[in-house]
Amino acid sequence: MKITTKNLLSAVFGIAAIAVLAPTANAQVIFNEDFEAYTLGDSSGQGGWVDFGGTRIVPVVDTIANGGTQSLEFSTNPGYGSDTTLDLAAPITSGQLALSFDVYQPVGYDGNSHFFFSRGPTLSGTFDEGLHLFGDGTAGTFFDSGSPTTPLLTDQWVNVMINIDLDANTTTASYGGTEIFNGAWNNGGGTPNQFQGINIWAAEGLNVAVFNVDNLSLVVVPEPSAFALLGLGFAGLVLRRRRR
Repeated sequence: MKITTKNLLSAVFGIAAIAVLAPTANAQVIFNEDFEAYTLGDSSGQGGWVDFGGTRIVPVVDTIANGGTQSLEFSTNPGYGSDTTLDLAAPITSGQLALSFDVYQPVGYDGNSHFFFSRGPTLSGTFDEGLHLFGDGTAGTFFDSGSPTTPLLTDQWVNVMINIDLDANTTTASYGGTEIFNGAWNNGGGTPNQFQGINIWAAEGLNVAVFNVDNLSLVVVPEPSAFALLGLGFAGLVLRRRRR
């Protein structure tokens, strides 16, 4: 077979494409929780969750779920209620993170559902903010800590998607398909640009009311391989040589 520049370029770009796509296949699932394997009752001690000292426990319930039969339930006391945290043993320091969960907040919930995503371990009280989301049952909004503009969707399961690029220091978040945040992940503080903890709690309610969380997942996708860049660089050299 005659090796032409066209054939060579096709091979090089093919190799580069494979290298770019390879990290997707090597994505690391940190956790993927639908809570179906949990025992009903107190969630503390199951799946790495630890009670943060709330006035009420965070139980695993089978009264409502999205796709299965079980979910986590958070309730006010009234006022400060249930509070739980999930810290990784070691921080994630590079790559792109895809984090998602489903939340069900009924009309009767008059408190705030808090979702805190931290650069440091939350159990230590570090709470170096990456992103803090609120579902305000009284105001009827779901928002990040700076812009309460998105209407709260009640009596339905709503998907929240968060994309964190630790290498570029960027974060985007959407609620029910509507973007609610686009900005930096590391907003200052002593903790490096990394991800380590999740904290969810119920507070500020005047009554005992609940919201639920299901299908919580975190996946890390590495950056595209340098091998792909090498392949594309080689293709550029071939093109330059041919033009001479």
